[in-house]
Amino acid sequence: MHTTLETIEFLDRLELVGRVSTKHVSLPILECVLLEAKGNTLSIRATNLEIGIEVSVVARNIAEGVVAVPASTLMQVINLHTQKDVTLRIEGTVLVVEGGGSNTKIKTVSHDEFPTIAKLAGEGQVINGSLFALGVRTTAFSASQSSIKPELGSVHIHQKKEHTLTFVATDSFRLMEKTVPQKGVVLESSILIPFKNALELARVCDHNSNDPVCRIDENQCSLEFIDGVYITSRLTVGSFPDYEQIIPKEYALEVTVLKDDLIHAFKKSNVFLNKFFQVRLSMSGDALTVSADSGEVGTTTESIKAQVVGDELTLNFNQRYVAEALSHFVDDSITLRFAGIGRPMVIVGVSDNSIRYLVMPMNK
Repeated sequence: MHTTLETIEFLDRLELVGRVSTKHVSLPILECVLLEAKGNTLSIRATNLEIGIEVSVVARNIAEGVVAVPASTLMQVINLHTQKDVTLRIEGTVLVVEGGGSNTKIKTVSHDEFPTIAKLAGEGQVINGSLFALGVRTTAFSASQSSIKPELGSVHIHQKKEHTLTFVATDSFRLMEKTVPQKGVVLESSILIPFKNALELARVCDHNSNDPVCRIDENQCSLEFIDGVYITSRLTVGSFPDYEQIIPKEYALEVTVLKDDLIHAFKKSNVFLNKFFQVRLSMSGDALTVSADSGEVGTTTESIKAQVVGDELTLNFNQRYVAEALSHFVDDSITLRFAGIGRPMVIVGVSDNSIRYLVMPMNK
């Protein structure tokens, strides 16, 4: 292989792909990117067996060829390459990276063991990439970090009504649901994408201004962009909980507050949280009171103006579970709905009905 290409474009594509590469004790090839010079392009591939990505960049190929090199090493070298163009060529068992007065040799790895990245067949459907990414980013934080129940460690995507996609994630203590427009898209059955993979798909969508073609089969989904970016992820096998059953149908109390006021109150109470991150919410009159007691550091109480409709109520919550969701609401004001003691709290936007968040209370 012997090729020359623009440094900036190569680095951009390399960074897009390189994050997928991962350390693997038994399969060191997964730490590499595969470079293939063919025709007038250089293809760059990476996979960790959970997700695979391939991109292409225009190149002036003198000699075609394939080589595998450690992703992190190559990215560091290219990031520090100051010349407009960079030349890559194979010399024995090393990849020579040169340009101007710079000459670097990186030891290569046998590319024979590099896994194949599956290419899904079929026409697929064009989806709005930025809205797909929004749905993932809004919900993925609620997914379980444990691998015991893979379905809870995934983002559930289904179609509740035409021209939309609904994204849901839960760890059984909290649940976030976000519905985004997707004109003309038809999802025949729901899918589960491991949340880390879903975030990687979202990152690629955010990086690319073009809308991708989405393809789905029994085990995988893929996104393909017109500029040569292709990414595929395995799907989780399992059934997502019927979460509608746990969302209360009636509420005894509704409290509307300014989102920034609640965020400020949480920042103050954060100093006094106990080891369970417990915060107490008390609703009465025209105020929502946020209080915390660490037992060692001290206590704090912060009352904020609120529109309270219903009976007085006091409940304890994991503050971090509540606070992490607030940044995803675009409305200045949010409504906290309570079904009673021991029942979940549901947060919705005052005017934005595309998002709702459920969180279970803590025992005293």
